[in-house]
Parts: sequence; structure tokens; C-alpha cells
Amino acid sequence: MVRTYKVVSCFKMPKRGSKVVPSPSGAGVFTIDMSSTSTLDIAAVPEQQPAAPPEMQARHSFWWHLFIDLPILILVAAVCILLEVGALPSRRSGFTCNDPALSFPHSGDTFSISLVAAITVIVPFLIMWAVEAIHHREEEYSMKQNKLVTTAKTAGFIYRDYIYGAVVNLTVLEVVKCVIGSPRPTFFDLCEPDKAKTCNGSEYVSSYTCTSTRYSRYLVIDSTRSFPSAHASLSIYCGLFLAWYLQRRAFSWHNRSVLVVPLIQTVCLIYAAVCSLTRVTDHRHHWWDVLVGGTMGMLSVLYTVLVLCKNFSQPAVVSTSDISSSDGNNHQSVRRLLSSEPHVVVP
Repeated sequence: MVRTYKVVSCFKMPKRGSKVVPSPSGAGVFTIDMSSTSTLDIAAVPEQQPAAPPEMQARHSFWWHLFIDLPILILVAAVCILLEVGALPSRRSGFTCNDPALSFPHSGDTFSISLVAAITVIVPFLIMWAVEAIHHREEEYSMKQNKLVTTAKTAGFIYRDYIYGAVVNLTVLEVVKCVIGSPRPTFFDLCEPDKAKTCNGSEYVSSYTCTSTRYSRYLVIDSTRSFPSAHASLSIYCGLFLAWYLQRRAFSWHNRSVLVVPLIQTVCLIYAAVCSLTRVTDHRHHWWDVLVGGTMGMLSVLYTVLVLCKNFSQPAVVSTSDISSSDGNNHQSVRRLLSSEPHVVVP
């Protein structure tokens, strides 16, 4: 004879020596074997295979970065450098004889390319590291970890996406520069084309040779790479990215200083604007070069922030209150499970 017990709030435990095994009739029904002399043994439903440990996943990710991402990054950077120094062939557009827009004297750069590169590469990481260190909250699970190392890792993840976006931006810039080959406003002074001495009126010259010996080979090659402006693109990319990052990730203005974050944001925007405008006042670019370069920088910022960085929506550090609330949810789940009214079948 089979007896069925209905369990409401807790399981009716069988006598010692019985064994509980799942019944093939359905879920939530158990058959108690009274002939068993073993202790209580409840068979569980087989679970799915657990995921790989975080250490193994991190190790696999490290090797992918080392052998896949890093070589690609080095290759792209090498191509950009070769295009910049003229080691790879590029197109040179012609010029109109006696064009006043190309007749300005070369007076140097207010922001040199090395200064812009240093600001683009070094300053963002320092700002991110400082913000993450101030924003970091000490918790029980992280008390044994070094605060500087922990925050450096957090800033490093954001900085990695920032560098990816900068490399994409720079690669597009170099390709466009070499494909178009537009003369700079200082073209006649830097290049001194041989045909410029013999052409008349507004004659268009498509083939020429630079004869200048007063400037370096790099400046002579660079005289036909005006469009678009790399200075404007990189400075706007860096300035807008930092201002956006500070707006999303900086510490609360209400709990600490009210003016520090807006001040840093203003400095970033001023740097982007001044660096771009000096390319026109230094006669290193035409105004349309700066406009297109700045547009490319803004599009790169949108791609990096919204696609790569997910609008800086990284989850916050888990607090002890969050852990307590999760434990409460677990207790509620257990109570709901016990009240699901399973049936025990006893032969």
C-alpha cells in the first residue's frame, strides 16, 4: 500500500534507515524505500556543467590579448608611423600657380606633435587613476588589496578602450591624409616646387618636385598633408573624452568639492579648442581641415564612449549592504521553495 503525505511548511522526515529516491512519475515526488539501512540520502537533479573558473577565464583572456590584440595594435601603429614619415608612398595633389592660400611662411607649431602625443597618451590615464582612487570605497572583501593597484586596474580597463578609439581615429586620419595629399597653407615655403618658378597666372600644376633644402625631409613631405587636421582631431578626442568621463565617473560634487570637476572639464575643453584654433593661426591648416578633423574627433569620442566604454556604466563596487540584501533575497527564495507543496510517496 502506498501512502501519500502532503508537506506544507517542512518535509516530514522518514524513520532512520529509510532512503529517499526521486520517483520517475514527475518533479517534486519522492519515494521512500523503507528497506534501506543507510542514512537519509536525497538524490538531486543533475545540474549543468559549471563555468570555467575566473582565473582560467582571465588566463585565456590574457593570452588572447598577448598574441592577437597586441600584434594587431603594433602592426597598425607601425603602418601609421611609416605613413607619417613618408616611408610608404602617398598621393600629392597639385597646386595653382601663385595661389595666395598656399603662400604663408612657415613659423612653427604652437602645439608640437610630440606635445599633443604626450597629452593624448599620458594625461588621460593619470586623471582616470586619480578619479578611480578617490571614488574607490573600502570594503571587507578588498581590505587586503592595495588600493592603488586596484584602482589602477579599474582605470586601465577604461584607458584600454580609450587607446583603442585613439588608434582607430589616428589610422583613419593617416589614410585620408595620404589619399588626398592636400597642400598646406605654407606649401610654397616648405616645398619650393620647381614648377612654381616658371608657371604663369593661375595655371594648375599637377606634377612637380620639391627643391627646398632649408627644412627637414619630414616637413617637406608633410607640406602636402593638410587635410584633415590630426592635431584638431586628437585634441578634441582627448578633451571631450575626459570631460565626458569626469561627468559620468567623477566623485559626487555634493559630497566633496563643487568646483574641482567643472574646472578640470573646462581645462579639457579649452585645450581641445585652443589646440584646434592654433592650427589655423599658425597657418598649418586651412579652416576646413580643422573642421573635418574636429568632426572626426567627435565621432571617435561617440564610438569610444557609447560602444567601447558603454557610457562608463561599469557596475559599482559591491557594498556590504548589497550583500545583505542579496542574502535576504536568497532566504525568500528558500521559503518559496519550501512552500511549493511537493508530495512524498511511501510504499
